[in-house]
Amino acid sequence: MQCVNIENWTYTRYEKGNFMAMISFGANPESMADDRLEYYVTVLENEEKEVFQETFDSLSDACFYLNENYSDWTFEDQTATKSGCSTCAAH
Repeated sequence: MQCVNIENWTYTRYEKGNFMAMISFGANPESMADDRLEYYVTVLENEEKEVFQETFDSLSDACFYLNENYSDWTFEDQTATKSGCSTCAAH
């Protein structure tokens, strides 16, 4: 079974209908003062509306949470070659 991990988290996600669940990173004033990043598991609707976000101090914890809660959705690797009419790869 494919899953999001510390090697592929920047280009993989889970999708279901109009929703996608992914990991991103950032910081807030407190984490910046400590010179550390935060990792966010975020669910988006239609690629723009945030419907859920959970913050983690470690990438491994964010990966674990994402896989535990969304691995029943379709795994998407954004680097995988797409083909067929819906991708416009032939045009």
